[in-house]
Amino acid sequence: MYGIVTIRGVKKVLNTKRQFDYVFQAYIVLLLVLALALFIITYGIDGGTSTRPYEFYRTFFFFFLFYSLCIILLSNTNHLLGILLLCFLCSTALLVLDYSLNDFLTIRLLLYLTLQTVLLSHVSHPYNLIVPILLALGALSLQLLPPFLGENDLNPQLRPIEVEELVALLAILLSSGYLQIALRHYHALHEKAKAQIEILNTTITKLTIFSQSLQSYARTAELEAAKKERYRISREIHDISGYMFTNIIAMMDAIIASGCRNSDQTSEMCSAARSQAQEGLVETRRALHLLRKSDTEREVGMRAIYKIKKIFESTTGVQVEIESGNLDATFGDELDLILYRIVQEGLTNALRHGHATCVRILFWIVEDSVQVIILDNGTGAKKIIKGIGLAGMEERISRLGGVVRAENAPEGGFQLTVTIPLLKEQTDDTNSLG
Repeated sequence: MYGIVTIRGVKKVLNTKRQFDYVFQAYIVLLLVLALALFIITYGIDGGTSTRPYEFYRTFFFFFLFYSLCIILLSNTNHLLGILLLCFLCSTALLVLDYSLNDFLTIRLLLYLTLQTVLLSHVSHPYNLIVPILLALGALSLQLLPPFLGENDLNPQLRPIEVEELVALLAILLSSGYLQIALRHYHALHEKAKAQIEILNTTITKLTIFSQSLQSYARTAELEAAKKERYRISREIHDISGYMFTNIIAMMDAIIASGCRNSDQTSEMCSAARSQAQEGLVETRRALHLLRKSDTEREVGMRAIYKIKKIFESTTGVQVEIESGNLDATFGDELDLILYRIVQEGLTNALRHGHATCVRILFWIVEDSVQVIILDNGTGAKKIIKGIGLAGMEERISRLGGVVRAENAPEGGFQLTVTIPLLKEQTDDTNSLG
């Protein structure tokens, strides 16, 4: 069960990471489409200021498609040599495109942003902090190269970048890069926290199940031990009574057979029979006393509840406080078992759903009814949904005319309140703790 839940949690995290990557891939496609649209809007169908519009368009579209293909391949490869080769090809395509365009803060900027987004997806934190700086330096060198290489006949009006444009270009690249880094880092931390919470919830569930199993085992072992002890004492009573009555019957038969002709012998045999009967009575009383002692030593009522408190604290580390007030030691097997199950369910829910570290259990008899209040310091519940445990508890308690109320506690955490009316014979036959 634990392995299945962990695998599901890992798959969920991977699916979320894949969806996050899809968002950035869509962002890359959007940048490329915007760059193409801006080129068409800026230069129209006549090539703008170019004296050779056909060669101008052919050069742009060829290298734009080549650059887009390299970007797509780069976003889908994890091989180091492949990444380096594609980065070189992207830089070559950008150099050619920069050599024919004057649009520093529009088309060129969009192309640089696509390359930056893809590179940041390949470099993990904190090494990705250097990527925006390196890309900004690369963009700076590419802006200086076209004038250095001289004029070209595709765009005779090619001009060097202005200082204000260069500062704005570098500022946008750096701010966009570090914003993406922050988003990716935050997303990674968020997914890590979700995975840890998933593991924590799984561990809590496993720990709760273990605690319940241990409580059930302890109670079952105790009942089995008491049952075996009663069987042993019953066999002992059977052996004692069988042996004694057999001897007495044999002595009585001997007296009858002698016809009481010898008064001394008859008196002796009667004394022996009486001694046998008295000894058997003593042995039977001793065995019955042991039987009653085994029943009284069996942990029922509040003693059983204190036992599961001790087991729960030792297995989970959650502090449990019990206040029994004016509660009786026991209310009979049926009500004792119901109170036991109420406490068990309350402790389980406090740990599994509320992640509580402290639980208070209050018992009190109010107007011929026993009231149980279980308070925890957990997270509470935005919406109370009755599960199998709570529904089963309500069903058992309703048969006795009781009510169950589950709600968020006013001071925080969760509160479970159970009220069960006491029958007259229960209140008369129980012994008060106080």
